[in-house]
Amino acid sequence: MKKITLLFTLFFMLIAFMAFAQPGPELKNPEPGKCYAECYTPTTYEKITVPVTIKAASMRVEFTPASFADASEQILKKEGRKDYSPVAAKFEKAKKQVLVKDSYKVLTIIPAKFETVKEEVLLKDAYKIAKVIPATYKTETFQKMVKPGYTTYEKKPVEYKTVSEEIEISPKSSKWVKKRSGDNCTSANPDDCMIWCLVEIPAQYKTIFKKVKGTCEEGWMLKGDDCVKTIKVDPVYKTYKKKVIDTPSKVEYTEVPAVYKTRTYQKLVADARVEEKVIPAVYKDWKYDKLVADATVTETDVPDVYTNRAFKTLATDANMKEIEVPAEIINITKTKILVQGGFSDEYREVKCELLDYNLLPINWDFNSATLNGKAKKIIDDKLLPFLKAGHRIEIVSHTDSRGSDSYNMDLSERRAKAVVKYLISKGISPEMLESKGFGETMLKNNCSNGVPCTEEQHLQNRRTEFRILN
Repeated sequence: MKKITLLFTLFFMLIAFMAFAQPGPELKNPEPGKCYAECYTPTTYEKITVPVTIKAASMRVEFTPASFADASEQILKKEGRKDYSPVAAKFEKAKKQVLVKDSYKVLTIIPAKFETVKEEVLLKDAYKIAKVIPATYKTETFQKMVKPGYTTYEKKPVEYKTVSEEIEISPKSSKWVKKRSGDNCTSANPDDCMIWCLVEIPAQYKTIFKKVKGTCEEGWMLKGDDCVKTIKVDPVYKTYKKKVIDTPSKVEYTEVPAVYKTRTYQKLVADARVEEKVIPAVYKDWKYDKLVADATVTETDVPDVYTNRAFKTLATDANMKEIEVPAEIINITKTKILVQGGFSDEYREVKCELLDYNLLPINWDFNSATLNGKAKKIIDDKLLPFLKAGHRIEIVSHTDSRGSDSYNMDLSERRAKAVVKYLISKGISPEMLESKGFGETMLKNNCSNGVPCTEEQHLQNRRTEFRILN
């Protein structure tokens, strides 16, 4: 009983001590009935960029394939020749006087005597007819390179083999060990029967397994972690056809003889013998074709016929080189504390009612967590002065009872966070703000689930409040 009384006495003394000895703000001339808030300085942060290596530098083998250049050349498709065009003989109309009747003498008594004779008269001179025999061709084949030979490479990763190796982890040694000499020792002192023996301690080994780079097959060479093989590619040829002259063209001439016509005329045999009167010879104009130019041929050179052939020439052969692959580094943004915030030893007077929840008269639209211009103006007027004065503020939000409990809890949290987010956008540190949603758990009236209420009554419950924390 005495123990119980003593315990109660100690308990009440402890309560009294806590009541009177509880530390409070050390203020000069505090006034009863007033409230004082401890000043809070927010922490100042700085964003810094730190490089982080996500992949170390390495080496890689790079192949440069053979490159080709487009080229063209002219190849003979058909040999040239000589063409001949026949030119016929040219004639012109000519005339000459031919003797029709010789001059004669007329005798008064004895007339002259004549006889009829025949004579070949030229109608057309002899000439030549030219005949052109064209050249004949035969087809021949020949090969031309369309793609030169080049070098290429093939690679495959080298195989690693796992081999075991024993590594000495403790060398061979020796130590002195004290032992009893045996049963032959008869001394009463046990130390006299002890002897020192040098005991050999064998070396200790540990088997490890390591990967050893293998070798490449015959014909392959080791480059870094790859086996590389050089491959020679033969050139590619194409067969072409061309026509060449088998027999050249030539000209054959045919002789055409002159054309004559037989004519008859009176030839004087004897003159008159009595009275002689000379009768002049009689002539007449004889028309005939006179050769002006004999037949010839015109010779024309027909040039060789070529065609363009496109092909590829080797510009650069394939090669390979080892390229250093730089390390992959990314920049990570970190937050660095410039000035650590916290509570100071200074206090300022605040209205006591501000330590309790006060209404922030924002009229939220039904089912919405979006701040309109009027709501932002209320926040600027009501909360910014306290925050700029260094007070930390808690924002709480409530909903009406319409909707499910879980949805209303989420909606109230989104509304409280919307106010906090807007204040942060105005330059307020997040450390100065706290937010919480109560959903429909703290209704201002009896409009709970299932109770019919007016829109004004629901609006009373759909509210946002604030209070000063420090």
